[in-house]
Amino acid sequence: MAVFHSTLIVDKQADPKPDSDFWLDGELGSFGCESSAESALRVLSVKVRRNPLDLLAHLRRIHFCFRNRLPAALYGALLDLLLVLEGKGEALARRLLNACRSGLDKRHCHILFELGRHDPQQIGNRYSLFTGGLQGRSKLVLQIEAPIAPSHDPLTLASDFIEYSQLDQAMDVLESAVGVDPERTELQRALLELYRSTGSRERFEHARRSFAELAIPLADDWQALADIFQRQAS
Repeated sequence: MAVFHSTLIVDKQADPKPDSDFWLDGELGSFGCESSAESALRVLSVKVRRNPLDLLAHLRRIHFCFRNRLPAALYGALLDLLLVLEGKGEALARRLLNACRSGLDKRHCHILFELGRHDPQQIGNRYSLFTGGLQGRSKLVLQIEAPIAPSHDPLTLASDFIEYSQLDQAMDVLESAVGVDPERTELQRALLELYRSTGSRERFEHARRSFAELAIPLADDWQALADIFQRQAS
């Protein structure tokens, strides 16, 4: 999608420009970090270490490194995600590696694409967090079979989050995407299905009001779901 997708998901390195709010970590400001500061990278890394199963934290760290042309830090961030995946989520991993190829040196790129042939303890750098192992890790992802694409469509990204059981992040993605491209009815249908399946009535009502205030056209399915929630409440 031309407007929504991040430059993280294109093979060609783009000129730096302001990131969309989705890819920025809202907590950075509370730490007094500028988006381009080394301290921001430390905060993003701490958030990954604190919760290694948080896909969004990994993606934001990777995106930050890519956009700021930090090849060593980008390698460390990608390596950490691949180690946590433990060989699963192959389609997601390959999309990321192909997208970030231009931001990596050839040696690091080769290691990441052939990770199974290397001892993790021998390939880390000062930015990698998990080359020494990660204790207490639960299964991060069962299967991600979305096709490799040159751009990261919000439906694909939301599907990735759903596979990780990170449903709030999936709703974040789809809500942002509906705001940007309301004419894509499949985005609205996917978002409504998440609201319905999770019983997220309050979030649904908040989003509906917000979209109405912004004069964003909504499909008839929104009223249908509102009626369902109303019947459930009565």
